[in-house]
Amino acid sequence: MLLGCSAMHAQTFSDNNFIYKVLPKKAVQAADINSLTQDEMIQSITYFDGLGRPVQEIAFGQGGTGADVVKHIEYDAIGRQEKEYLPYAVVNPGNNYKKENALSNTNTFYNTDKYENTLNAFSQKQFEASPLSRVLRQAAPGNDWKLGSDHEIKLDYQTNIANEVRQFTIVTNWDAGSGVYRTVISGSTYYAANELFKTVTYDENTVGTLIETNGATVEFKNKEGQVVLKRTYGTVGAGTTNEKHDTYYVYDIYGNLTYVIPPKAADLITGTGSTAIAEANLTSTATVTSANPLHLVATNSIQLLPGFTAQAGSTFSAVIAGNGSDQVYLDNLCYQYKYDHRNRLVEKKLPGKQWEYIVYDKLDRLVATGPANSPFSDMNSAGWMITKYDVFNRPVFTGWMNGTLATSLGRIQLQTAQDNTALTQLNESKQTSGTIDGIDAFYTNVVSPTTFKLLTVNYYDNYNFPSTPAIAVPSTVENQTILTGTQVKGMPTASWTRVLTSSTAKLGETTATFYDEKARPVRSFMINHLGGYTYTDSKLDFIGKAQYNITKHKRTATNAELTTTDAFTYSAQDRLLTQTHQINGGAVELITSNTYDELGQLTAKKVGNTVALPTQNINYSYNIRGWLTGINDISALIKTGDPKDLFAFRLNYNTTNLGISDVNPLYNGNIAETQWATNSDNGVIRSYGYRYDKLNRLKDAVYKKGSILNLYNESLTYDKNGNILNLTRNGSLNDNTSTLIDNLTYSYKNSSNSNQLMKVVDVVPNNASFVNEFKDSASNTVDDYSYDDNGNMIKDNNKNITAIAYNHLNLPTQISFATTGNIVYIYNAGGQKVQKIVNKTNEVTVSTDYLGGYQYVTTETTPRSTVLQFFPTAQGYVEPEGSSYKYIYQYKDHLGNVRLSYDKNLVIKEESNYYPFGLKQEGYNNVKSGVENKYKYNGKEFQDELGLNVYSYGWRDYDPTIGRFMKIDRFSEKYVERTPYNYAANNPVYYIDVAGDSISVDKSVTENWAINKAFILFAGTKVGRKFLSQFAHKGQTIFGQTFDKNGEYDSAGLNLNFTTYREEESQWGMPSKGETGDDGKNTITVGINTYEKVDSQDNKTYDYRNPNTVISAKNMSRWIFSRTITIFHENFLHADLSAKDFMEDGRFDDSNITHKKNVHESHWQHNQVLNHNGNNTSWPNDASKGIQEANSTFGRFYTAGQLSTMMWTYSGGKY
Repeated sequence: MLLGCSAMHAQTFSDNNFIYKVLPKKAVQAADINSLTQDEMIQSITYFDGLGRPVQEIAFGQGGTGADVVKHIEYDAIGRQEKEYLPYAVVNPGNNYKKENALSNTNTFYNTDKYENTLNAFSQKQFEASPLSRVLRQAAPGNDWKLGSDHEIKLDYQTNIANEVRQFTIVTNWDAGSGVYRTVISGSTYYAANELFKTVTYDENTVGTLIETNGATVEFKNKEGQVVLKRTYGTVGAGTTNEKHDTYYVYDIYGNLTYVIPPKAADLITGTGSTAIAEANLTSTATVTSANPLHLVATNSIQLLPGFTAQAGSTFSAVIAGNGSDQVYLDNLCYQYKYDHRNRLVEKKLPGKQWEYIVYDKLDRLVATGPANSPFSDMNSAGWMITKYDVFNRPVFTGWMNGTLATSLGRIQLQTAQDNTALTQLNESKQTSGTIDGIDAFYTNVVSPTTFKLLTVNYYDNYNFPSTPAIAVPSTVENQTILTGTQVKGMPTASWTRVLTSSTAKLGETTATFYDEKARPVRSFMINHLGGYTYTDSKLDFIGKAQYNITKHKRTATNAELTTTDAFTYSAQDRLLTQTHQINGGAVELITSNTYDELGQLTAKKVGNTVALPTQNINYSYNIRGWLTGINDISALIKTGDPKDLFAFRLNYNTTNLGISDVNPLYNGNIAETQWATNSDNGVIRSYGYRYDKLNRLKDAVYKKGSILNLYNESLTYDKNGNILNLTRNGSLNDNTSTLIDNLTYSYKNSSNSNQLMKVVDVVPNNASFVNEFKDSASNTVDDYSYDDNGNMIKDNNKNITAIAYNHLNLPTQISFATTGNIVYIYNAGGQKVQKIVNKTNEVTVSTDYLGGYQYVTTETTPRSTVLQFFPTAQGYVEPEGSSYKYIYQYKDHLGNVRLSYDKNLVIKEESNYYPFGLKQEGYNNVKSGVENKYKYNGKEFQDELGLNVYSYGWRDYDPTIGRFMKIDRFSEKYVERTPYNYAANNPVYYIDVAGDSISVDKSVTENWAINKAFILFAGTKVGRKFLSQFAHKGQTIFGQTFDKNGEYDSAGLNLNFTTYREEESQWGMPSKGETGDDGKNTITVGINTYEKVDSQDNKTYDYRNPNTVISAKNMSRWIFSRTITIFHENFLHADLSAKDFMEDGRFDDSNITHKKNVHESHWQHNQVLNHNGNNTSWPNDASKGIQEANSTFGRFYTAGQLSTMMWTYSGGKY
C-alpha cells in the first residue's frame, strides 16, 4: 500500500475543476516551464466533480507507446466507489483536455482478444445494506471474476456461538528476583456466546453454498480488538475430511501476547494447571514436591526444576505449576513470551528452540540478546550479542561477549548493570582515533559492557574512519561534486564488518559511501578481507536515474583490475529501454532491450548481441489481472523475423487444457497448470497439473508429456502444522516409463508432537541409477536427524553427516562427514558468506571466494591455482574464456528458477527442469557444456560437495529431496500457523522463500540526508519508537532504534515500507491505492516528498539544496522538522488506520472507515479522524505528544498552539 498526501491548488477550467501537475525532468526556471517538450516532463491531470471528488485521472504520454493513460472514476448514490475501473490508453489523444465517454472507452478498450474480451474492466464491491457499509463480496476485473460469477471473495460477519472458541485462563505472577512476570495456562473453558466478533472469509475458489468447513478462513476478536483465534480448514495426512486448523493467541492481564498456540498444539494443550506451595524459611535442604512446577525460582534467582534440592535457607512463596504434558507441547510447538514491569519483552521461546533473553538500557534500546553461539572457530561457549549507540540513537558498533552466562540469571545481571548505569554513560562518542578489542575503531568504549569481541562498526557525519588501505575521499565522481565535511552530517558514511575466522584474527571489510550535491550516493567503495576492492561509480540524471555505472574490481591488491560499464537508456516515461555492458573498454554487449504495451506493461525483451540482431527476443503475456501467463509461445518456438526461441513457458490459472483428472481451473491466484518446451528437446511440450488442499498446500503435481502421464509426479500429505508426513516421487531413466523412486514416511520428535524431523523411511530401495533421489542410507531403527538447542539440524545419517557447527547467526560454519571430509564456511559478521572450503579426504582442498558477486575458485595444487568462475549480469553472467570473456544468458520461469543457460551463438550450456519442490528431473534435461553453474532452483546455489545436496538460501539451507529447511525460519513468528521448517508455505509453484524484514527503508530515504534526519527524529520519540515496534521484527534496527520482539502487525504478516518521491507543491506525502502484492505480501508504504522548495506546515518555503549558502541553519532545521511532522502524519494517521483496516479482515478495503459520504476515497481517512476520533486516537493523542517531544528536542521552534494548527491543516483537500 502506498500512502501519503499531496496538496495542489485547484483551478477552474471549462466545466470542471482540475489539478494539473508537471514534474520537470531537467533544470528549468518556472517562467520557462511551458517551453518543455512532453519528453522533458511528466504531466498528469485530475478532474473533479462539484463535490470535490475526482472523476477522471489522466497521465499524459505515460503509456508504453506514448499514449495517454486515462482512469474513469464513478460513485454510487451514497458516494461510495463501488467500482474501480482499470485504466485505458488513448493512443492519439489529440489534446490535453478531459476525455469524454471515458466509461464507454474503457469498456471498448478491454473488450478485445488481448484483454480476454473483458466486459467488466473493474473491481467491484457488494456492500452490506447497513450504515456500516461492510463489504460482503469483492469481485476482481475479468469475466470469470465478475460480481455474480461466484468467484468473488465472500465475507460474512457474525459473533461466536457457545462452545465454539476455547478461552485459556492465564495466571500471572510477578517474580521480583528475576524481574519478570511469570505466566502459566491454568485453565481452559469456552467463550460464552456473543463474546467475540467473528469474520468468515471465503476465497475465489469457494462456490455454491457457503459452508465454513469448505475452505473458510475464520477470525475471532475480543472486545479489545485482539485476535484470539484464527481458524482454517484442511485435510490431515491421507484423510479426506476437512478438519479445524486452529491458531490461538493468548494474552496476559496487561494485554501482552503471552502464548501463540499453533494448530498442532491446539488439539493437545489442556490448560489444567495447579498451584504448588513450598515451605518458607527452610533450615535444611528440601525437595520441591510439586509434580511439575513451571519456572519455580528461588529468591537467589536459581531456577528450580522438579526434584531439585533447594539450598538451605532459601525462601519460597506460592507459585503456579503448569500441566506437565502441556509444558512439553508448549516447548516443542508453541511461541512463549515473558515481560518485565515495563511491558518489555525480556524472554521468549520459539517452538523447538531454547529460551532467548533480552536486555535494555535506560532509553529502552535493545543492548544485549542471548544466548548466541560463538562467531569464532576457536571458541565454543555461548554468549551475548551486544549493541551500542551514539547520542542520536544510531547503532555505532556491535560485538559478542561471553563473560556472562547466557541464561535467565545472566540476563538479570546484565539488566541490573544497565539499570545502574549513570545517565551520562548511555552513549558512545566519535573520536579521531582509538581501538576496541585491538581493532581500530574511532569511538569511545565507556558503556557497559566494555570487554567483548568487536563485530561491526558504523560511521556517520564525516569521513574520518580507519581503513587499510585508506579510501580516498573524491572531490568529484563522473563530474558530480561530492559532499564533504559538515555537508554529510546525519548521513551514514562508512562501516567496518569483521570477517569471522579465529577470535584473534582482525580481518574485516570496510565500505564507504559518497554522495553528490543532492545527497544521492554516487560511489560505493568496499575493501574486501583479501585486500582487494570493488567500487561502483554512478552517473545520475536530473531526477536520479542512473545513466551508467562503472564498477572496478580486484580480488587482492596485487591482482589486475577488472572494469565493467553498464549503460542505460530510458523511454520518455522513464521506463528502462536498453542496458548494455562493457568489459575493460571492449566491445559493447546488449544485455536487454525492452518493449512495453500501451499501458506500460513489459511485452518483449531482446537479449544479447545487439538490438538489431539479438540473441533472443523474449515475449511476455498476461491475463486481465496482470498475472503472467506466458514466456514465448510453447507451440511455436520458431517465428518469422525472430531468432528461434530456446525456451517457452505457459501458466494456466482459471483455465485448464491438459485433461488431467481433478486438475481444475483456479481463481484465487493458485496455478492450475504449467507447460514448457525447449529447443534442445525438439519442442516437446511438457506439463504439470496441480492439485491443492483447502489451505493452498500442494497435494499432487501430475506430470504429462504428450499422452504420457506420471513420469515425474510428486505427491505430499501434511500434518496440521504443515509438516510433511508422506512424499512420493516418480522418476524416469528413459523419459518414457515412470518408476516410483521415493515413497517417504516422515517421523517427528516426541511421538510427532513436534516440528523437528527425526527420521525419514523410504520403502523404495535405493536405485543407483537415479542420482537425485532420496538416499535412505541409515538404519530405520534409529533416528536420522538430531538438533541443537537453537533448532538447527546437526546430524543427518542419511548423508553421513556426523556434525554441523553453527555461529552466532545460526549459519553453518563446518559440516563434517563420516569418511569423506568436511566443508568449512566463513562469513562476515553480517552473515554474508565470503568463503567456502571443501576438504575432501585424500584430495586437494578447493575453496570458493564470494566477493560481491565475483566468484573465484582456488585449488590447493602445486602451484596454487585461483581462477575467476563468473560474475553476474542482469540477464545471466559472464565467465572467462581464455584471455577474454563470454556472456551467458539465462531463461528463468515465474519463480526465478534457471531453466536454460545459453551463449550468444545459441549454444545451450545447460537445461534444468525441476520437480515442484526443487529436485532436478533425470532421464532427459541433461544438456551441459563447459563448467556447470551451480545457481539453479529459485536462482540459489546448489551445494553438492561431498553429497551435501542442498540449496543455499543465504540464511538457511534447503533440502529438495525432503522439501524442508535444515533450521528454523528466523521470521517464523510471522507464520505461526506453520512449521518453522517448511518451504514456501508448501506451495512451491506459487511462492519462493526469500529473506526479508518487516520494516524496509528504501535507499531514497537513507541517502537523503535531510529526510533521513527527519526519520531519525521521528523514531527517537517515545511514540515514534512505539509505532515502529508494531511493525518491527525482532532484532531489526530502524533509524537507530533496535527492536527486541516481533510487533503485532509483523506477526500478522503486515509489512511497512518507507520511501520518498519528488513533487512540487505537495507538503505531505504520496497518494495511491493499496493492494496485496502478487507475492502475497501485505505492505503499507509511506512516501515523503523530497522536493527542495516544498512548502512546510508553517506556510514558509525553505530551499535546502545548498545548506551552506542558501539557507540558514535555523531554517534548515525548520524544514527538517516540517518533514518530521509529515512523517508523523503519514504514520499515525494513514498507516495506523490502514493497519487496523488490514487487521479487521486481512484486506485493505477501508472496512474500518465509517465516514465516507461526500468525500473522495483519498480523503476517507482524513474524514474519519475529523469526524470520529475514537476510531483513530493515534493521530490526535500519540502523534501530538510525539510532535511536541520532537519540537522540544530539535529546537523548540513552535508553540503548542502552532503545532496543533499545523497538525490539523489537512482538512481542505490535502491527502
